[in-house]
Amino acid sequence: MYRKILVGYDGSKGGRAALRRAAVMAREFNAQLTALWVREPLPRYTDLPGEPESEAEAADEYFQERQKEVAEVAAQHGIQIACETGRGHPAKTIVKIADEGRYDLIVVGHSDHSELWGRLLGDTADRISDHAHCSVLIVKS
Repeated sequence: MYRKILVGYDGSKGGRAALRRAAVMAREFNAQLTALWVREPLPRYTDLPGEPESEAEAADEYFQERQKEVAEVAAQHGIQIACETGRGHPAKTIVKIADEGRYDLIVVGHSDHSELWGRLLGDTADRISDHAHCSVLIVKS
């Protein structure tokens, strides 16, 4: 049914649930699975010398930890999961990468934000489902 699956993964509770569900689907459909972590842009200017570099290093370390988690899930399910990073607003970046990569399914976790917060600002998963050109599965943990 699905041949290319993109899962948004940030290490959160919802992200872990989405990754596990995507891994099961990839195994069942013999689909290609890619885990995507989106990093919001760092500020261009700062008052503190070295701050952008230390932020970039921290982000790289964070991504390396997420890669280890993805590798563990891949091993548990006996599949390969590619890892990629993107930069920008998470919803916009996930939709863009899914469109450019011709993915036929995006899997994302539902955030733990309150209902009021989600209504005021909009949830990333809701924005993805509104703008994606392919199917979207929102996994609740």
